[in-house]
Amino acid sequence: MQVLFFSTPEDLELWFEENHQTASELWVGYYKKGTNKTAVTWPQSVAIAICYGWIDGIRKSLDAESYTNRFTPRRPGSIWSMVNIQTAGEMIRQQRMKPAGLAAFERRKEEKSGIYSFEQQNVVLPDDYLAVFGNYPTAQDYFFNSETPSYRKAAIHWVMSAKQPATQLKRLQVLIDCSAQKLRIPLLRR
Repeated sequence: MQVLFFSTPEDLELWFEENHQTASELWVGYYKKGTNKTAVTWPQSVAIAICYGWIDGIRKSLDAESYTNRFTPRRPGSIWSMVNIQTAGEMIRQQRMKPAGLAAFERRKEEKSGIYSFEQQNVVLPDDYLAVFGNYPTAQDYFFNSETPSYRKAAIHWVMSAKQPATQLKRLQVLIDCSAQKLRIPLLRR
């Protein structure tokens, strides 16, 4: 892994201009606050990457003063977060979007846009699923009274995001079993 630190957004943009069609990844280095070292910021780098049809991914700590984020070309059919859709819209309005970025943005599918659990406003369990939960009072009490709203939202989204009702019911049972043991579902454990 070769990490590159860019002093300015213009330096990063130059890298993308020269490499966005041929490179398969870029590890951008950032300095943590309080180090008194300057480099391009993560929000700046994401906006620039979107302009060229790339997206950020894995973040890794490098040392006490710095960390890195991996950027890759966006794949067709990839999920677009609402934040990235808004950023792309702003880049288009500012006429900063490049042809590769515009092509990636135009390829996005509506059903793959804004679907992350934290972006969902009204994710709820249907009444019949709530009735199943009601058969397990300990699990129901723990999940609805002891867990944080953000965890409940993410767990419910996990249950309801399954396409098949049978898979939803299997996930609901995992959620109930974990809640009965006062545990989070494996996907959301730290």
